[in-house]
Amino acid sequence: MSETEAVRSEEPPLLAVIGAAGLCGRYVLEAARRAPFRVRAVVHGPAGRARVADLGADEIVEADLAEPDSVRQAVKNADFVFMIPPAFHPEEDVFAIRALEAAEHAGARRFVYLSVLHPHTPGLRHHLRKANAEAAVRGSDLDWTILQPSMFAQIVLSTWGRAPAGPVDVPFDVHHRFSFIDLRELAEVGVKVLSEQGHDSATYELAGPTTTPAEALRIAGRVRGVELEARTVDWAKAPLPPGVADDPSRGPDMRAMWQDYDRHGLRGNSNVLRMLLGREPASFEEAATAFDVP
Repeated sequence: MSETEAVRSEEPPLLAVIGAAGLCGRYVLEAARRAPFRVRAVVHGPAGRARVADLGADEIVEADLAEPDSVRQAVKNADFVFMIPPAFHPEEDVFAIRALEAAEHAGARRFVYLSVLHPHTPGLRHHLRKANAEAAVRGSDLDWTILQPSMFAQIVLSTWGRAPAGPVDVPFDVHHRFSFIDLRELAEVGVKVLSEQGHDSATYELAGPTTTPAEALRIAGRVRGVELEARTVDWAKAPLPPGVADDPSRGPDMRAMWQDYDRHGLRGNSNVLRMLLGREPASFEEAATAFDVP
């Protein structure tokens, strides 16, 4: 064993969280702070650095996922890598595979990839990109785990749950059923599969309790002390959110997602999440009550 390897083996393992500045990444950082890791938050730039500055990471590094050398430097000496790809990015599968290759090059012990519930859904290109990345992860010699979460409760709360009292426009059928996962529990599971043995070569479908957007927004309003009434609007005409609206490569994929939600909703089974947590998954009301706007 070299001197460098000996020093590395005596320290707590180093976890690199790629995509740490996003909504999900910040919950992962908070959960990792309570685990036996040194944590490196990998962000895209100065704005991301500022967003995670108070979350207790041991290191914050900037990386351009489009540059292989930048990603390799970001995960250098990492024992574990948790990859959160940028949502709706047309190259999110390329970025995920690049992160996997960098983790292999770094000699990492384990790689966790954040995918999506039902990645092989026809017509959802951003889901299919995640399925493509999953295939690469499964072909790796690293210990790996793939997490397939349902819709984040916090996405609903931040996108529509903060609306003024009254009608709230939602670009898909608000009476279809969706499974919502509390990001606190997704982060808890992510840290669990990194810090425990026995989760290698596993693909975990992580679906929270099921309800409708109409009921979810009623709950969000009740928690805030206002009345919110979800109403369905045309997915093809609804305004795109900031960031997506400014990027012509992302808008069509988001509208395709809304169209699929309008037809089918997005449901999963909570058994795996319940098993991993060792308790009942949080309800949407519990997620709404604890929600703190970033």
